[in-house]
Amino acid sequence: MRSRPRLSALRRAAFCLAFGIGTSAVATREAAAYERQWHVGLDGGYALAAFPDANRSGFDGGLHATYGLTDAFNLRAHADVSGFALGDPTTRRLFTSGGLGAEYVIDILRWVPYVGVTVGPSVMLREGAPSVAHLGVEIPAGLGFQLSRSWTIGAEVRYRLLLLGDDAVSPSNGFVGLARAEFGWGS
Repeated sequence: MRSRPRLSALRRAAFCLAFGIGTSAVATREAAAYERQWHVGLDGGYALAAFPDANRSGFDGGLHATYGLTDAFNLRAHADVSGFALGDPTTRRLFTSGGLGAEYVIDILRWVPYVGVTVGPSVMLREGAPSVAHLGVEIPAGLGFQLSRSWTIGAEVRYRLLLLGDDAVSPSNGFVGLARAEFGWGS
């Protein structure tokens, strides 16, 4: 039976996101929402994965891009790599994932909350063993702060669920918590 990530990590992430959204109404000024605007950026942080034998912590880093279809909906793409050490130095694993999807953005203040869904390939790479491919579904939720029209910083939590390609060495699901920085341009 597969173990699942501890719920307390999810509760802490949800509390931080709710706290950030709640405090945004207190000390923010208005921001303009733009359609047809591109954003590209880097993110990095913590990864938690439910491997068959136990939950494991690691690091995650990646790239993301969004394109504003409207002032409330964005197309989204991301690519990430998570690294995990499973005890013995010869059992390091890299987990790569990519996804395409959409996100809903509330872009009326300088604090910009969003939530979305992406679908794409996820591959577990192991030392001395063949890689294992999966179909990954990810649910990102985050909060950005617009430093200017072009620059945004923020934080994101993302739930990962792996479908298809199940095997005895890959995680079934997991979370990532990321700090983000991005550059935007366009209309």
